[in-house]
Amino acid sequence: MVFVTAKVHFIPVAFALTCVSSVALATTAPTKKSGTDKISHPAHRTASGVGNAHPKPVNGRQEDLFVVSSRAPNGVSNTTPGGGLLPIQTAPRLQSGVTRDFIAKQAQTSNALSLLQMSPGAVVGSADPLGLSDHAGISVRGMDVSELGLVFEGMPAGDPIYGIADTAEWADTENISRITLTQGSSDIATPSYSAVGGQISAELRNPSRRRGGFLELSGGTHATNKDFLRFDTGELGHSGVYAFVSGSYTRNNNWRGPGTNRRYHVDAKLTKSWGEGSHTAVVFTWNTVDESPTRYLSLSQWQQYGRSYNYAGQYTPGSTDYYRQFQYDRTSVMISAPTHFVLTNSLSADVTPYYQWMSGSVPSATTLSPGKIYYGNESAGTIDFPTVYDGKAAVAAIAGSNSYNAGFTGNLALHTGINTLRAGYWYGNLNKNSLYDYAPISSNGNIMDGTIRTQSGAVLATKNFHLMQQVNGFYIEDTLSLLDHRLDITAGFKEVLMSRSGTNNIPGATYSWSTNTATPLPRMSVSYKITPQDTVFFNASTGFHAPASDVPYYDAFNMSTGKLATRGRTDLKNEYAISEELGFRHTGLVNVSVGLFNYNFTNRQVSSSVYVDGALTTNFINAGGQTTRGAQAELALRPWHHFSPYVSGQYLHATLDNNLAVGNDYLPTKGKTAIMSPKFTASIGISYDDGRFFGNVYFNYVDSQYSTFMNDESIPAYKTANATLGYRMKSFGFLRSPQIMVNLINIGDSNYLSGVYSAKTNAKTTRGIYGTSIAGSAPTYYLGGGFATVVGISTGF
Repeated sequence: MVFVTAKVHFIPVAFALTCVSSVALATTAPTKKSGTDKISHPAHRTASGVGNAHPKPVNGRQEDLFVVSSRAPNGVSNTTPGGGLLPIQTAPRLQSGVTRDFIAKQAQTSNALSLLQMSPGAVVGSADPLGLSDHAGISVRGMDVSELGLVFEGMPAGDPIYGIADTAEWADTENISRITLTQGSSDIATPSYSAVGGQISAELRNPSRRRGGFLELSGGTHATNKDFLRFDTGELGHSGVYAFVSGSYTRNNNWRGPGTNRRYHVDAKLTKSWGEGSHTAVVFTWNTVDESPTRYLSLSQWQQYGRSYNYAGQYTPGSTDYYRQFQYDRTSVMISAPTHFVLTNSLSADVTPYYQWMSGSVPSATTLSPGKIYYGNESAGTIDFPTVYDGKAAVAAIAGSNSYNAGFTGNLALHTGINTLRAGYWYGNLNKNSLYDYAPISSNGNIMDGTIRTQSGAVLATKNFHLMQQVNGFYIEDTLSLLDHRLDITAGFKEVLMSRSGTNNIPGATYSWSTNTATPLPRMSVSYKITPQDTVFFNASTGFHAPASDVPYYDAFNMSTGKLATRGRTDLKNEYAISEELGFRHTGLVNVSVGLFNYNFTNRQVSSSVYVDGALTTNFINAGGQTTRGAQAELALRPWHHFSPYVSGQYLHATLDNNLAVGNDYLPTKGKTAIMSPKFTASIGISYDDGRFFGNVYFNYVDSQYSTFMNDESIPAYKTANATLGYRMKSFGFLRSPQIMVNLINIGDSNYLSGVYSAKTNAKTTRGIYGTSIAGSAPTYYLGGGFATVVGISTGF
């Protein structure tokens, strides 16, 4: 078979010609002069920016034949089935994803989580319609985001302790080439200690081989605007080095309630290839946000107030619901250098060093009682507050932290005929400082500079932690290929050693603590190609999740009495899962992926956001054992007469295996349905793209889901629909394929709760197994975004 080489990828000519035909990339017509655009699809140039240099005459007429080895300025190639929603997968496990064919046609303000909304099993809890807010979550087969491995360009992403995704920090969606969702398992080399329920990984586009750039300007409802500019260097000298750098500025007003949000972002990537297949990349991202969050709400608040339940736009003296008292800021940097070495014909190596820095503060309004304030177990003494109303001092409780997370992953792979042996190592080192202190509030409700200090001059705080963590992961994996590489059998084993230690500088608290765990993670898979287009596979895997909070490790005191409220623990257990999957894939004009899955969990963990002395923090609930079973399916067509339909769905049956311990009693939860586990989810959509006109319509359904372990509260099922309309113009002058695109989000303006923000054990007072009356508390939820529109114009150059 003949191959056309482009970058470091190889595309069969037959396949390329099929793609060309399917999207009308070539026609029989006289050659036009330079500067005009004859073909209907903008993805008509090779990586170097030119088409086929040797057009051949056909029936006396000249035919311009372009083999698609690169993409349009915005990355669209119209080759992914389902309009970019069902990329071809080869790993012997159930996984889904999205490519540029889908990403580039969504609102420019989208984030990595919202882009996975159509994938089977994914339930996105969004707090705004535009995808700008970091206050969003996702659950996959009932596993929340803290139980998913988050990987960006080979490095851990998101908050390294709490497991919050913070996807705005990863990359601008204009630069993301692919997002992969692995439901239920992860690759053995994944550098994550939270991938018990699956994995989300994102990759940046590679720099273009031609010098140029891409400009995109967008605006929409809620005073939204985003300005994005990217520059590709082309080859730097004759070094074989290619790079791009981009920057963006995004601003919008909250879609409900007061507040303005701003985001500044930079992405950069440099690549270099050498030898026979060796290549390296250096990835850099910088992000800073200034965000005014919308208010989470309980079921009763939603039923009573709907979208009007927000933070107050005007300050009332002594109140704790003024929106400016909740505006937070955060800055992050992520750097990685994924590198592949071809050492010999049979030996290769992969190494990815990485570094992540995060710093920010999240304020919350609260009140303190002068004269009755303790710093740890010591009286704070006399404190002068600038504002006191009815004996209460209005203050801002500020949850501040900064963390440094550095490490590397690497492996050696030995290829010997029908056998591939891979051995690897992962090292991670995390340092995190957390200071939860207080700042005074002025008479007009604004947070003042400086911190509140005790009479002795110490900073008044409820937390002053330092956490250190080291991870050492060792793994080995062997793959045997039989029957002329139709049958692949893989077995692997990974051991993750994790040590955590910390210090607590709050008076009266235990100063230091430490804990060590070792987690064995065996796995195996079998894949068999029935035909070149049909594959059946079985995957058995294990995963674990370290406690997703630092709070339980430390002593905490009642701020009003100085008494010990909770004692720090070092006996916290890792969540552990054993999963099995049986799947089938078919590729061709029609592409199908179906599978059955089964999980067994021990020490099932659920993250829960709570306020401690006014400061927002994250704790977790150990729910014991859980059994999860179900089926998922995806079906999509490659572009056929310019249309690409897509359908996906999942059935989920998840139950708790034991009663839940609460205090000295147990809630009767055995046999109850697990929280955040809708029985049915489904998506359907269709995409159209003839090279000039393009558009899509997508519909998403999520069944009702429980928010308490007692199943005494749930949110209703909901349906949403989004649409896109766009037009690409012919290239002219130095402008390459300029286009205009309109995104319509939540077309029906559905008023719905999109997900569980803070789960609870029980919403209603319940009698425990031993007769204790266990008081209930209300869960809180994400309020799904209303209707919004984003209009964008873009062009390459």
